[in-house]
Amino acid sequence: MKIFENYSLAELNTFHIDVRSNKFIVVEKVDELDNLIDFVELSSGKFLILGGGSNILFTKDFDGTILHLSFNQLSELKSDDRFVYIKAEAGVVWDELVKYSVDKNLGGIENLAMIPGTVGAAPIQNIGAYGQELKDSLFEVEYIDLTDKKIKTISNEKCEFGYRDSIFKKSLRDKFIITSVILRLSKNPVPVLNYGNVSNELSKSGIDKPTIKDVSNIIRKIRTEKLPDPNQIGNAGSFFKNPIIDENKFESIKEKYPDVPSFRQENKIKIPAAWLIEKSGLKGYKKGNIGTYPNQPLVIVNYGKASGKEILEFAQLIQSTVFEKFQIQLEPEVNII
Repeated sequence: MKIFENYSLAELNTFHIDVRSNKFIVVEKVDELDNLIDFVELSSGKFLILGGGSNILFTKDFDGTILHLSFNQLSELKSDDRFVYIKAEAGVVWDELVKYSVDKNLGGIENLAMIPGTVGAAPIQNIGAYGQELKDSLFEVEYIDLTDKKIKTISNEKCEFGYRDSIFKKSLRDKFIITSVILRLSKNPVPVLNYGNVSNELSKSGIDKPTIKDVSNIIRKIRTEKLPDPNQIGNAGSFFKNPIIDENKFESIKEKYPDVPSFRQENKIKIPAAWLIEKSGLKGYKKGNIGTYPNQPLVIVNYGKASGKEILEFAQLIQSTVFEKFQIQLEPEVNII
């Protein structure tokens, strides 16, 4: 365990906002959390778990304690004829877990390649991309219940997973610290190809019978071409959720824009937020040191030394412009602190 005071978070958030935390604690072992919980609760009443900082926007200094979980073991728990059960501790870098599973030809998370962040944050958001979501492969989540300090296990079915949503954002909000996840990965994977331009890119590469490694590599190529590297340009990936609207609303938009892209989700329709932003005239729009990325308007980028407040104001400008044109309220996917 390492404890720091007045700690800079500039390298621990992918927007590279230069804010500080009153206390910053690196937790190197799960059992160190036992002694820390009371300390954190008593110190200021405010604490935050920070992994890679890839889905967060700091608008001010953090007046409390930040815990950074660095324990990162991977282990195979068991297997049967169809599945292998992999345990990954909270500090594991998500993309390293994807590479691990793909190298072993274990299917279920290959389309989630290059999603930044750590394993501990993945269930909270129910991360997803290119037709896969974490909920499709997650078996259990292990967490510390802050109300009684006991380690508990919650099954996939009880996680209340939704689109970028889970029980950890609802009834368990501020009451947990995720210590590990257990994934159930397929020994006989079937590639998921029916989302975005994955199939087209595979065809262009002359791959007609793709393996999950082929799919994962193509998705890495697409993401590299489409999204900015946060190490070079500050960003937190997709800033907004794709809105889900009813049939009537969708039909009214389709009348004016027959080519509107859409994805049916039960009795609702999901529209890409990027399309709404582009049609609102904000693709590649820049204001001061902030802008929407030219190749993907869903990504807000920090071109210089913009503050978190400035980025938030820019995001609000996007929301108001899209609402004025489409009467659709975009919701942030990024956590705003």
